[in-house]
Amino acid sequence: MRAAILNAFKGRCPSVREMAEISDRDWLKAPGIGPAALEEIRSITDAQGCQTACPSSPRLTDAELLDRLERLQEELRWLQDHLEARLLKTARRKPNRQWHKAASAADA
Repeated sequence: MRAAILNAFKGRCPSVREMAEISDRDWLKAPGIGPAALEEIRSITDAQGCQTACPSSPRLTDAELLDRLERLQEELRWLQDHLEARLLKTARRKPNRQWHKAASAADA
């Protein structure tokens, strides 16, 4: 099927949208494309079309998008602060063993 698709597009890899624009009749005329291959092509192009044509979430206004962005940025800052605090706490508990060995050797 790959060879048939490349042949239909003169050797280049088409986008899903380009493949969706070809009618079933034209696909079935292409060498190497039968009903089973066409069904597989349509399963891909139909799935892609649904993802772009009917998104799972409703459209948000610019103000709603901005509000959501600000909340996500606040949450991200909170997570960063907590991760940094935890990393600092962990770093204090576990001194660098190589530095500790070097310091001990220098004292000896």
